[in-house]
Amino acid sequence: MTYPLLAGIQFDVGDIDDLLAEVATTLSHDGYRVRGVLQSRGEVGRECHCADMDLHTIGETRTFRISQPLGNGSRGCRLHPGALAECAAYLETELDRGVDLLVLNRFGRGESKGSGFRDLICQAMVHGVPVLTAVRPTYQQEWVAFGQALTCNLPMNPNTILQWFDHTHGVQHAA
Repeated sequence: MTYPLLAGIQFDVGDIDDLLAEVATTLSHDGYRVRGVLQSRGEVGRECHCADMDLHTIGETRTFRISQPLGNGSRGCRLHPGALAECAAYLETELDRGVDLLVLNRFGRGESKGSGFRDLICQAMVHGVPVLTAVRPTYQQEWVAFGQALTCNLPMNPNTILQWFDHTHGVQHAA
């Protein structure tokens, strides 16, 4: 039986970033080459009502600030598309070096509209690399439409996530 290479952890509340970090750390300690990005939020700045958002690379010490200050009057998304594109280009070079798992912090607004990490996910598929990401209910319909039969939904449970990874590699992970 083959398992879908695209897995979306379904979440609405809870610390999804800590869960993704836990899975990445576990698999890295087991000798797998895990790459991707984890998200963190800084403090709310004086220029804007939103906190800064950073993506931290897994396996390397590189940080991409993906938010931009638009001022206190802004109400829209502060995502910095140029910084996200730079991050995606960096991760694509990681794929070329050989990766066992690509972890992406979210399948969100950008990906649902055809941008963000969408092309990077497709590149991972071309390389046969499983992709683990997080999907809020808001973007569930777009996630399914994007990946169709190539996706699966996972709960916020590290053992279930590790089992999915094991099945994509044909191994049994010691839980």
